[in-house]
Amino acid sequence: MLDQQEYTEAGGGGAWNAGQSLYTRPMPGGGYVRVEVVASDRGDAARTRRLGRVVIEPRDASPRRDDAAPLVVEEIEGDDEQAVVAECFRIARDNAAIARRVLRRRLQAGRSD
Repeated sequence: MLDQQEYTEAGGGGAWNAGQSLYTRPMPGGGYVRVEVVASDRGDAARTRRLGRVVIEPRDASPRRDDAAPLVVEEIEGDDEQAVVAECFRIARDNAAIARRVLRRRLQAGRSD
């Protein structure tokens, strides 16, 4: 996986394919966090923006657990691909930032029930 410096030196978007993770690392206590970037509007080249996602995959998923599926903890959209990637990398490397976002998502899910 690329780190942010390698991604920038490779010229940004030329270093990855849509659907491929740019960055993956193990989480303390198990599981993984990954960064992925996709084109948010593939139909119109003039309006194409980048959508970055920070996704956590829990350790050994169990059907009994409510967190068995991967969870998108943050989505960031923008015109500047390098800015989107930089913000996603910042979040993905910060365990406390990830924990805050997981709690926020769980609170939002609890309110919608």
